[in-house]
Amino acid sequence: MESWKTALGAARIGESKYKILVQAITREIEQGDLVNDQRLPPQRQVADALGISVQTVTNAYKELERQGLVRCEIGRGSFVTRRMSDRVANDILDTPERALVDFSITRILHTQEHERIWRDTCAELSVEEDQPWIHAFRPIAGFEAHREAAAQWVRGLGLDVAREDVLITNGAAHGIFLALASLAGPDDVVLCEGLTDHGVIGNSQVLGFTLKGLELDRDGIDPEHFEDMCSNERITALVCTPNLNNPTTSLMPDARRREIAAIARRFGVHIIEDDVYGPLLGERHAPPLSHYAPELSFYCTSMTKSVLTGLRVGYLAMPKRLALRTESILRVNSWMATPMVSEIASRWIRDGRAETLVQLQRKLLGARQAMVREYLDEYLLGHHPQALSAWLGIPAHWEVDSLVRALRHRHIAVTPPEPFLVRGTPRPRAVRLCVGAECSDREMRQALAGMRELFGQYPQIHDF
Repeated sequence: MESWKTALGAARIGESKYKILVQAITREIEQGDLVNDQRLPPQRQVADALGISVQTVTNAYKELERQGLVRCEIGRGSFVTRRMSDRVANDILDTPERALVDFSITRILHTQEHERIWRDTCAELSVEEDQPWIHAFRPIAGFEAHREAAAQWVRGLGLDVAREDVLITNGAAHGIFLALASLAGPDDVVLCEGLTDHGVIGNSQVLGFTLKGLELDRDGIDPEHFEDMCSNERITALVCTPNLNNPTTSLMPDARRREIAAIARRFGVHIIEDDVYGPLLGERHAPPLSHYAPELSFYCTSMTKSVLTGLRVGYLAMPKRLALRTESILRVNSWMATPMVSEIASRWIRDGRAETLVQLQRKLLGARQAMVREYLDEYLLGHHPQALSAWLGIPAHWEVDSLVRALRHRHIAVTPPEPFLVRGTPRPRAVRLCVGAECSDREMRQALAGMRELFGQYPQIHDF
């Protein structure tokens, strides 16, 4: 605490002591003087040692928690925790490694057909005289033709929307951020699946709202827990992925969607629906959750996880009364989505090339998922023929971290549960395996066979 005391001693008149303490602790975390999971001194002890009030220390610890640098556990204390943005690169690999079968990142399978369609599109654009999208910087919400194509795509996914109710975004993650920024701030509580996409957890740290996880079963969110939370707290929004949740791959049935929507309506809770995986389902078994409460719902989808990875365009359908607010946040956040990418996506929607690539992806994923079931069927906790990943339970004689390290020693990368774990949710004994790894079918089979063999072994006495 000596550096904390020095920082406070150098404070100028009028400077906030709690902010100085936040800066001093942050500096030690970033320098590595305070390491991940290290317990911070109790607040009373810090107050006495530094000659400040306990409330000042409490405010500092709360701000550090809001920034994602500290987690405060009732009855245990406060612990250093790396930000989600810092941690996720270790669990979901940012850069490829040679000789590694990388099952850690969610991506579609690429083929020569993807390359051909892309090259054909580039050739078409190269000879066109009039290309207004290359010098556009308005309208903020996107060109009318692009928004019409977006509405057409969303309607094909089961949600009836008008062109003026859709914003063009730079991918689904951007759309989810805009929706959350339109609704939630530091005084708000937002609910999500207890296991959710790591981007939602990161958004809570950036926007400062309190994120709480809901209990899950094989069909997704437990309605009773959702209703109980709404009955006992003022809930601003629910963020969820009814179609092929990441990482569990759960698929919410229609009856469950109606029940969740009815609860949201009763308590006035906004719904932010991430349907980035929806296009992969083909014959849709149920309308989007947003269909049952359109006046409360933001619905977001994209093409990154179904058509082409680099086609980072997203479509955000909004409640009419929040459209102007959301568009104004888009203006501040990025001015407008990239028109060139949106133009390509719009063409592919109109001429059917997008649907052609989606159908191809369903076929490829079905073949890859069949391999996963062939080799690892007994370990499957979550699985769907058109999902980009599978959720694997691990044998009782393994610990998650040891198994992940042992797999990496064999040049196989999977993702542990940490990036998806909302604070307060029990850590599952499971790992995520993404089937879109850039490898041949033979290499995939070899890696899956290696995983099955390792799962059946007992770990070494000395871990890697």
